[in-house]
Amino acid sequence: MKVINGIVGVLSIFGAIYCLFFPGLSFINAGWVITAILGIFGICSIIFYFTKKKMYENLMIEGVHGVFGLVVGIAAAVVSILAIFVPSIQAVLDLIILIIFAIWMILDGVSSIAESFAMKKASTSKSWILALVLGIIMLIFGIYGICHLIFVARFIGITMGIMLMSYGIKLIASLFEKDEYCKK
Repeated sequence: MKVINGIVGVLSIFGAIYCLFFPGLSFINAGWVITAILGIFGICSIIFYFTKKKMYENLMIEGVHGVFGLVVGIAAAVVSILAIFVPSIQAVLDLIILIIFAIWMILDGVSSIAESFAMKKASTSKSWILALVLGIIMLIFGIYGICHLIFVARFIGITMGIMLMSYGIKLIASLFEKDEYCKK
């Protein structure tokens, strides 16, 4: 799983650089980018859950988070496909994508914060601080995005870049962590 985390982490960072430097193009492709992010994350989390659930006791949140990511990714794919075939409702579908994205940022932020506290209890390294800071940033952006969808619409490329960057950094950091925080 660490190899997959490393590959997805590096790809996420490359995607983040693209989104940060080309935010307008990122908005045009938002449905597909969000679908890819959530789909890959959901599949990796589900695989991780099923391969490690016998070894660790409290991985249920990882499985639930993965299933939710996969379901939201599929919903984003459906919305994107509908936008192709029904251009008259493009604005409504774009709004739905923005709402899905903002909700995902909130859930990802809360999950990262909870994970950071679990890492703090089980390890002596300071890597939990990175997960905490990134989780707080994602939570703030998600809450602000729900309240101000215009913010998300105008800056979706940048927010996707930030989300991808934080996700990629967390995945790459997970390569250097021991799996002890799951053993409780």
